[in-house]
Amino acid sequence: MSGLATPLRERSWPLLALGACAFVPGLGVLFGAAAVTWGLVSDRPRAKWAVMLGGAGALLNLLGGAVLIKRFEHTPVVEQSRIEMTRRDLGAVVWELERYRGRSGRYPATLQQLVGQPIPVRLLNIYDQTAGVFVFPRVYEYHLAADGSSYDLFALGPDGKPGTPDDVRPAIPDSLLEGTGYRPVH
Repeated sequence: MSGLATPLRERSWPLLALGACAFVPGLGVLFGAAAVTWGLVSDRPRAKWAVMLGGAGALLNLLGGAVLIKRFEHTPVVEQSRIEMTRRDLGAVVWELERYRGRSGRYPATLQQLVGQPIPVRLLNIYDQTAGVFVFPRVYEYHLAADGSSYDLFALGPDGKPGTPDDVRPAIPDSLLEGTGYRPVH
């Protein structure tokens, strides 16, 4: 008998189970990332199978999520909720425009100037999301009057064209509207 014991190879079933968990809807991306990472650094047998399982499950989850979003993003309920969120966001932009005017004595030339682009200094949504998820982001329409004393602010709406009935305006109570420089041009 020799004094050297032969090392036992570690079992691969935990790694394969983690790879199989990548097919769980919703959590599959997390399980898939864990399976791929563990499989790539592991010397367990069938580690490459776990990498393939984890990667396939994660990709299937991402693809399934994209299909669901694409399928339901233009339903009436989702459209209405997106419009309501946009109205609230526009109201917050009006509030920040008034604060900016209070600090500097004038309105900003652009909304990017309001948030401090290229590196934003305040968390304020200035991007119009009424067209949907799979659309290149566009900035809200902001038009400063020639004299700089008032402005118009709106989202283009689902059709992406200004001056149409689906344009979204900020939800501002009448009691606050008079104290702002917001003047909608229809």
